[in-house]
Amino acid sequence: MKIMKERQNLLIKIVLALVTVGLINLIFYFGFFRFDLTANKIYSLSKASKKLVSKFDDYIIIRAVFSKVLPEQFKFVRIYVEDILKEYRASSRGKIKFEFIDPQQPKSKLSEQEVQSMGIIPVEFTVVEKDKFEIKKGYMGLAMLYKDKKEVIPVINNIETLEYDITSALKRLTVKDKKTIGILRSHRSNTLLDEKYTQFRQQMNKFYILNEVDISTESMANTDALVIISPKENLEDKELFYLDQYILSGKPVAFLLSRYNINLQTFWAVKIYSNIFDLLSHYGIDINEGLIADYQCQRVSITSRHMFFVMTNVVEYPYMPIITKLNKTHPLVKNISQVVLPFVSSINIKSGLEQINYTILMETSKYSFIKKDVYSINPLTVDFRMPKDAQRGPFIVGVELKGKFKSFYEKEEKFKELKLNLKDYLKETPSDKESRILVISTGDFVEQELGLLANVFDYLGQEQDLLYIRSKNVTPPPIRVMSATFKVIYRYFVMILPALLVVAFGLLRWYYRKNQVVQL
Repeated sequence: MKIMKERQNLLIKIVLALVTVGLINLIFYFGFFRFDLTANKIYSLSKASKKLVSKFDDYIIIRAVFSKVLPEQFKFVRIYVEDILKEYRASSRGKIKFEFIDPQQPKSKLSEQEVQSMGIIPVEFTVVEKDKFEIKKGYMGLAMLYKDKKEVIPVINNIETLEYDITSALKRLTVKDKKTIGILRSHRSNTLLDEKYTQFRQQMNKFYILNEVDISTESMANTDALVIISPKENLEDKELFYLDQYILSGKPVAFLLSRYNINLQTFWAVKIYSNIFDLLSHYGIDINEGLIADYQCQRVSITSRHMFFVMTNVVEYPYMPIITKLNKTHPLVKNISQVVLPFVSSINIKSGLEQINYTILMETSKYSFIKKDVYSINPLTVDFRMPKDAQRGPFIVGVELKGKFKSFYEKEEKFKELKLNLKDYLKETPSDKESRILVISTGDFVEQELGLLANVFDYLGQEQDLLYIRSKNVTPPPIRVMSATFKVIYRYFVMILPALLVVAFGLLRWYYRKNQVVQL
């Protein structure tokens, strides 16, 4: 009787254990819980994505086109895609539905021809089968369908940016009106029209209308924001007035201004004299003369010719600081681990700003200093040793101003000199509005830091959702520069510590055995 009861209890325990395991599996399957311990939460759905998909008013169908037979290095991609699509489905409260399709299977829902007509292209890869290399093709893409619209990711080749790719595609499906961002095209400004910016402009045009504009009431009338990238000449008085009025009207402006015109062919820097610096100074921001040299910097490759020989030197270039001191509370740089700001100058924020709040966005390292009287910028000839009397960092290189600004022409005498008769002349930002100014003290970063530039556009267009996602960055931080004293201490610490541990273990062992002998 006792044995029967024990068997019944054991059977009940086994059944309860199986039921518990089954319930836990069901909860985790439908609830989809996951713990992400990475620094930037790169494997979790961000709050911005969750917020976007929770507002959908209709169903979105996502077709994940993946071949069943993929090389080992790509199999994880399919698993990751399925995981993140489950998060999208859960966050959308069922508005997002997804299915996996393999067009290479005989009974597939879609044929290869239909998949390719959607915009998903096959990719070729090599596999080893039966001791020989074979070239096969497969599919790794996504198609998103919403009402009569369609967005496609032809090939998923980078899972680190997958959330941004999917969320931005979903936003394009549901966006109604695009904002217009003006880019200054006069006074030898960078208009982002070179071929190297083609892909960037195509990406931005999916969310905004980009227009090259002059500083005039007619040209800027239909813009929602303005980007000014390193003008190299003075603005006319009327242009300066129109720009001042544009800011006071509450429309955001990004000033990406270099103090020097850099020629990398001759390695020569020419100081820029522009009254746009006077306008910024009135608002409370001074971009100082001189360039910042930072020992936490990027390496560059310099090719030189000697007689019949061509030599390539890879050297550290302190005029290209690596910025790691970023404001982790501001969406513009919140999740960026580092940026390179070439030929950057220091920013001084004036004290006593009324009705204006400022936020420091970026600063150089403590190993930076100011080099004045800049002419030659050749990394092979410039002496980058820090003088004893040099002004040392960290230095502010990026700042945001928010609030109610007073006009550069608040004094009527200065305004009358313009000989303008405008009825809507603003002497300060209206009480029902707030102006926003973004200042980065170099415009030379736009070529290599397109991610930061894209964040600037999102900041101006107030697309905060995209900005939070795009700023995810998994680039490992640079090795910090250590002092010579610390290096010596660390070297001897590593050499001596193992020996000390062995000696300490031996002494403890000897003391323990000695006590045992005494007790016996």
